[in-house]
Amino acid sequence: MPLTLAGLLAHRDLHLHLRTGRTDVVVQWAHVSELVDPTPYVDRDTLLLTTGLGLGRTSRRWPEYVDRLARAGVPVVGFGVGLRHTEVPPPLIAEAAGRGLTVVEVPKATRFSAVVRAVADGLVAEERAEQTAAMERYRGLVRAALTPPPHRSVITRLAGQLDAWVLLLSREGHLLAGAPEQARRHAERVRLEVARTRSWHSAVFDVGGDRVSLLPVGGRARTAGVLAVGRAAPLHGHERGVVEVAVDLLSLGVAQAAEVLGSERRERATVLSMILAGRCEAAADAAESLGIPLPDGPVRIAALTAPVERRADLLEALENQNSLQIVSALVAEDDGGRVVVVLPAVEGDAGVVQNVISAVSGSHGVVGEPVEMTDLTRVWPKIAALADTLPATALGRLLTTRDVADAGLLSYVGPAEADGWAFATLAPLQAEEARRIDLLGTVRAYLAHNGNTEAASNALGIHRRTLTYRLGRAEALLGRSFSDPGLRAELWLAFTVRER
Repeated sequence: MPLTLAGLLAHRDLHLHLRTGRTDVVVQWAHVSELVDPTPYVDRDTLLLTTGLGLGRTSRRWPEYVDRLARAGVPVVGFGVGLRHTEVPPPLIAEAAGRGLTVVEVPKATRFSAVVRAVADGLVAEERAEQTAAMERYRGLVRAALTPPPHRSVITRLAGQLDAWVLLLSREGHLLAGAPEQARRHAERVRLEVARTRSWHSAVFDVGGDRVSLLPVGGRARTAGVLAVGRAAPLHGHERGVVEVAVDLLSLGVAQAAEVLGSERRERATVLSMILAGRCEAAADAAESLGIPLPDGPVRIAALTAPVERRADLLEALENQNSLQIVSALVAEDDGGRVVVVLPAVEGDAGVVQNVISAVSGSHGVVGEPVEMTDLTRVWPKIAALADTLPATALGRLLTTRDVADAGLLSYVGPAEADGWAFATLAPLQAEEARRIDLLGTVRAYLAHNGNTEAASNALGIHRRTLTYRLGRAEALLGRSFSDPGLRAELWLAFTVRER
């Protein structure tokens, strides 16, 4: 922690007394000056000690004096009383309060040199404390590097030590690890920054109110990846050293980490393919030998899709979702390019997947109803087919099979295609002869009344024999009979498209 005025006020032997201002201001040094304008000789965050010898007892010169100090970044004035002034001049206190400058009264018995020494001792103690904390952080990172998987352990430990979000990306831009959970939302911005600079050198940029530090990971000949550390406050001295240690530790294994991640994904994909093929016992044995957790009890299977350029983001986001890891969900790609999640049927299970879909643009998916693991081979083809044919209105959503059914068939057909099909289907009923006796309206009324000729003729205001004649003409023009339920379904769908 940096030295603050509160630390100096805690030195009872100094007998300092706060007259105005805050006690949490940072003090980086102390300087004695009786000049009317000491600002050329003091740095920012310096405690200025003075007895006011160069200033009168009136308020005439105090505004300019305080203004100069405030502009120079001097946070505290230590005013010595008992020599020129018997008390801290009230005009000084008033002006300082107006400019946010802190004023401390230094009694005559307290030497300025004692205050300077206290500041120096405090800075030394601060430095020692930071070094001790840094060494403990170094040890923590080394211990993390020995905990499998090492790259994720190091990233998690570093994020906690710095109270920051941290991402590790491979050279190809794949997210290898991120902490805390929400850190992954910054991955695309980091990728864009690396692509913009076209460089693998260290860099700093701002995003969403955070200052982000980028550091290359790997050897000088070929960088294996990039480490991104972001938080609102910039990193200071020893914290930068902690990050550099993390980079060194990650450099030892980031290339291997990418290979390990690829191997883990292939193993999970193999287990998934065995489950979907109905070989659940073999899949369970393989998962146990490979250390891949599988959910117990009834499960739900979700098939997710995304544009090719965002598919890796979707997979990475699900892999790094801590809530899915806790419930032993299986996340893998299938041979059709879909991202598949097998998760236990517990309350809120699908909500976790929905959150990921919402965060990865262009993605959507379908989740099935709870079934036993052995039944996945039966339901999977239908879930996969639904995922591949979801309408544009489903973007950003995880739909259940009930949602898909409620959306209706027309949601799966583009407006232009649907209109064209409806026009072609109804065209025979709109020929010149058909229009003279309104076959279009007749057929619609007939279908609307479920084929009840009496109800349809009453609705049209015509005799039932007239209705029968018209329906016969319609059948002749269509070349099909109304006894065919397929024809009735197609015509009603065409009317629905025409009227929407």
